[in-house]
Amino acid sequence: MNMKLKIGIMAAAAALVALSSCASKPAAKETAVAEPKKLCALTFDDGPDIEKTALVLDKLDAYGVKATFFVVGQLLSEDTADLAKRMAEAGHEFGNHSWGWESLNEKSPADIRASLDKTAAAIQRYTGQTPRFFRPPNLATSEVLFAEAGLPFAGGVLGMDWAGCGTSAEDRAANVLKGMRDGAIVLLHDVQPYPHPTPEALDILIPELLAQGYELVTLSELFARKGVTPDPREEIMWTYVE
Repeated sequence: MNMKLKIGIMAAAAALVALSSCASKPAAKETAVAEPKKLCALTFDDGPDIEKTALVLDKLDAYGVKATFFVVGQLLSEDTADLAKRMAEAGHEFGNHSWGWESLNEKSPADIRASLDKTAAAIQRYTGQTPRFFRPPNLATSEVLFAEAGLPFAGGVLGMDWAGCGTSAEDRAANVLKGMRDGAIVLLHDVQPYPHPTPEALDILIPELLAQGYELVTLSELFARKGVTPDPREEIMWTYVE
């Protein structure tokens, strides 16, 4: 065989092998880096109430959302035991909102401790949880209250739903949405006078938050996912966790 012809055949064969090898390897794909989800925590004050809290729970169940309930200690009783059990079994979290509704900012250290300790004991008895956060009644604070509470203070983006019938469901949702950003704590109430449009506000608020890319989590999960460990000795009332 002519030497030049032989060399040409060998070169062609080598090229075919190389092409076959390349064809057998899938093309490298660009890996899209998903943007981290925005996080927020829905929280509710002043319950539990057999009828009104149940309306809020129904909405949360429908959307598959977990929330944190800052409960009033004296409302946890045998009358609300089944409701508290439902809340705990659904994966909701419980925070301490004191024994009653009276502001604690001018109370003595002994009165503050009695109020919070009784509430913590009731939460433990009826839900099996130990509260990890405190929301002071009426958001009233003082140096003494910060010193005695022993828990991080949670504030929040206000829905202004304590105004009773003065704010519609649309108003309440709008009040929250205008203060939203990643890491927000939302402050609403599950117990309010009738008419009680906060459950209806959730039908506006939750779909809109989901559409904006928020994941709704409990307060403890919000802090954990943000990598923030709140120090109860610091005089901070958290509205955003960043």
